[in-house]
Amino acid sequence: MMDGLTGFRLWAVMVMVATLGGHVIYFGFGTWLYRRYYVARRDRAAEWKIQSRWVPDKLHRWGIRVAAVNMTIGGALSGTFAYFYMTEGVSQLYLDVDEYGWTYTLVSAVVLYVLVEAAAYYTHRWLHVRYMFKRFHQWHHRVVAPTPYITVTMHPVEFTLLQLTAFLPVFVLPVHAVAFIVVLVYNLLFNLMDHSGIVMEHRLPWHSSSRFHDDHHLHFHCNFGQSLDWFDRFHGTHRRHGRRYGKDVFGGHGEASAPGEQPGAYVEY
Repeated sequence: MMDGLTGFRLWAVMVMVATLGGHVIYFGFGTWLYRRYYVARRDRAAEWKIQSRWVPDKLHRWGIRVAAVNMTIGGALSGTFAYFYMTEGVSQLYLDVDEYGWTYTLVSAVVLYVLVEAAAYYTHRWLHVRYMFKRFHQWHHRVVAPTPYITVTMHPVEFTLLQLTAFLPVFVLPVHAVAFIVVLVYNLLFNLMDHSGIVMEHRLPWHSSSRFHDDHHLHFHCNFGQSLDWFDRFHGTHRRHGRRYGKDVFGGHGEASAPGEQPGAYVEY
């Protein structure tokens, strides 16, 4: 067991590893994106930036601090989950491919990805119910024009809820442990890109562009999906032209635009 470590020491090491790994991915990749565009190409923002507005420095620093706290919480949750998996066999994760075979291992990884996306969509949509939005999710929407650092800038209660719902599928679906880790890291990396505020058209045919989630910040109650727009299109909650959105237009479907009003007009936060 990790060089003889047991009990509290094993738990502490696993939490430390998960926390350090999460911070390295989040702030490493986030900083690379930020410096490549927001620093090196700031004078050419019209070429790459989705929105023309910029985050005020004070608000941005607040967002980074909140993100750091949440990534630490995420490390504690992930490390604790890994500890109980290793010591108690909690969840349906497995390590031996031969236990189910390569076909099942690959298919189950795809199914896991879709289930995690579904969990993210329905949890996110619930967070946009008036009470939940005003009590918790509004933290995330304080930044209308997000940057990579704002990806997990949200109320710690919301972050914990989203983290736990991402774990739920592996309690019912047997999935290879490596596939589970890959899905989680994949989602974090693409969330960083989709919160970047940078124009990105992903080459993966199933993946929405960075404008999809940027529109969520700009128009509030629509485009609830994480990296897929499937659930939004199925439920009619994707942003549509000819509809009015804003912080007080709940439900995800918008309202009919008034005569002469610009379709999809932004309501100042």
